[in-house]
Amino acid sequence: MKHTNILIIDDVEAIRTFSSLVLKRMGYEFVETADSAEVALEKVQYVVFDLILLDINLPSMNGLELLKHLSTKSPNSKVVMCSANSSDNNIRQAIADGAEGFLVKPVTPTSLVSLLHRLGFK
Repeated sequence: MKHTNILIIDDVEAIRTFSSLVLKRMGYEFVETADSAEVALEKVQYVVFDLILLDINLPSMNGLELLKHLSTKSPNSKVVMCSANSSDNNIRQAIADGAEGFLVKPVTPTSLVSLLHRLGFK
């Protein structure tokens, strides 16, 4: 079992469910999900997450705005932005704001494994 706390923030239930299932099959036991920025900000008050997968397109507050809040509220978390829109501007902005990487949707098991290894998670 892998003792890594992971939070998936995405407003699409199918993406949260798929990513969570893939990570749990990889041996990650503690995988939480949030469907909005508000839910995510509440969760990081109580749990220190090692990795946060953050969608750029969220209702009420976009992922780039949420990233700025997470950098102060959860400073030890590695945050990876996720989006189907992998424009250079989005990627540059996410990295400039503290993201550890960028994952292009649709997320696949292979892309998740590659990401986790690149970030030092085993």
